[in-house]
Amino acid sequence: MSDAPSEDFARTVVIERALLRNVRNLRPIEIEFSPGLNVFTGDNGQGKTSFLEALTLGLTSRSFRTEQSKDIVAHSEVDAMVELSIRESGLMHSQRVVLVRSRKSTLIDGKRVAKVADFAVRTPVVVFHPADLSLVSGPAALRRTLLARVSLYLDPLTMEMRRTYIQALRERQRLLSDRGVKAPGIEAFEHIASEQGARLTVAHEEAARALLRELEPICESLLPTGIKLAARHNCSGSADKLVFAQRLAECRSIDLIRGRPSFGPQRDDIVLLLGDADARKHGSQGQQRLFALALKLAEFESVRKARHQHPILLLDDVASELDPHRTSAVLDWVSRIRSQVFVTTTRFSAGEERIFPALPRRKFWVHDGVAVQEL
Repeated sequence: MSDAPSEDFARTVVIERALLRNVRNLRPIEIEFSPGLNVFTGDNGQGKTSFLEALTLGLTSRSFRTEQSKDIVAHSEVDAMVELSIRESGLMHSQRVVLVRSRKSTLIDGKRVAKVADFAVRTPVVVFHPADLSLVSGPAALRRTLLARVSLYLDPLTMEMRRTYIQALRERQRLLSDRGVKAPGIEAFEHIASEQGARLTVAHEEAARALLRELEPICESLLPTGIKLAARHNCSGSADKLVFAQRLAECRSIDLIRGRPSFGPQRDDIVLLLGDADARKHGSQGQQRLFALALKLAEFESVRKARHQHPILLLDDVASELDPHRTSAVLDWVSRIRSQVFVTTTRFSAGEERIFPALPRRKFWVHDGVAVQEL
C-alpha cells in the first residue's frame, strides 16, 4: 500500500494525559500516553473499548457507541468526567467533559464552551470501530453520518444548520399530520427548512467531493488488481432555497401519507459501484468491508486536509474483523502517518510489532476496568 500523503504544514496533535472518573466499568485513573502508538490489550469485556470511548468523549463530547450520555456513566454513579491534556505543535490545552445524569458540560482550558461544534472540532479525531464495516452494506444513514462528520470539520456551522433544519421539518410534519396540507403556518416552517436545507445541501456536496477525491487514490492502492470501485453522491436536496421551498410544498401530500419528508439532504447517500453494479447489493462481504475501510481512510485524509492537523486515530479491535492481509494493509498505512494512534486488540501479534519498529509506543494491559502499563 502506498504512503499516506502528508503535508508539512499539517500540525501534530497529541493527547499527553487523560484523567477519567466513573466512565463505564473503568476505575478512576490518570494515564499518560505515547505521542506515537498506544495499544490496549486484554480479554474481551474488560474495558478496552471504553478507554477509546472516553477519549472520543473528551475530544468531541460524544460517544461512538451510544447517543445517550447516561449510558456512559458508571452503574450506581450520578456523574462522570473525562479531562484530556493535549499538546498541539508545542502548545498545551485541556479539554474536559462532565456528565451529570442527562446534562453535559464541555470546557476548554477551564472555560465553558457553549457551542457543541466549537468543542467537537477543537482537536480532530477519526474513529474506526467494527460497526464502521457496515458503511457499505448498511443503511444510508451510516453514510450520511460520514458526510456529517466531514462537513463539520469543513464548516462547524453545519451542526447548527442541521439542528435548525431537522427541527423545522419536524414542526412541518406535525402540522401536516394534525391539520393537513393547507395547515396554517406550514409555509413558515418550510421557509426555515428551505433556507437551512439549501445550505446543508451545499455542505453535503462539499463533504462528498472531499471524500470522493481522497477515495480514488486510496482504492487504487488498497484494492486487488482487477477490482474497480466507483462512487457518487446521491444528492436529494437543492442548493437553491427557492427550488427547495417549492419542492417541499409540492411534496406535502406524499409526505402526509409517508409520515416523513421525501425531499432534502436528510435523504442523501453515497453510492459505491463495483463495476456497474451497486456494491451494497452485489459486492461480497469481503469486498464491502474493504470498501468501508477505504471510506474511513478517505475520512481521515479529508479531515486532515480540512483542519491542517494530523487527526488522532482510534482503531477499536479492527484486526478481529478483517482478514490478515487487509489487517496488515491497515497497519502498514497507520505506520506511515504522522498521527498519534490508539489501538485496542486482544493480542498485539509479533507481526504487528514488526510493522511499528521505530514508532514510540506504550502498551497497556486492561483487566476489569484497570489499565496497567507494560514495561
